[in-house]
Amino acid sequence: MAIYNKQSTAAPFSGDDGNRVVFVDKATVPIALVAGDKVRPVLISAGTRVDRVVIKNGDLDTGTPALTATIGFEYADGSAGGSATAIAADGVNALQGVATTTYELFPPVVVERDAYVVITATITANAQSASADVHCKVEGECLGAK
Repeated sequence: MAIYNKQSTAAPFSGDDGNRVVFVDKATVPIALVAGDKVRPVLISAGTRVDRVVIKNGDLDTGTPALTATIGFEYADGSAGGSATAIAADGVNALQGVATTTYELFPPVVVERDAYVVITATITANAQSASADVHCKVEGECLGAK
């Protein structure tokens, strides 16, 4: 199982003396995904109430589209918790072609520990791909870690 991680080490920023936060980063997928591969394009700080996730990706499934995935959260420390399907359940096919997809989370999801947005490939029959970037922007409210 391969894991493709985010690339930046930049700190999150909240402007206007508010508690609104935006996390932006990307992961590069160099080869075709296989079932179980994880793409983790952005790290979210503990204590963030996430209400919107935007994913912009290159074509990760050329030829006959077959790639599907789940999109959710995975704790950075490897501990259990964080829902692997909190953003989108199994069967998401947005990665099959170049796309920008916005997911509104209502009710918002509170990430209690530092966590990645994780896109997990579930079906990859005939998936073929050149290198492609997966950009991710997470918007939410900083509540603070407990």
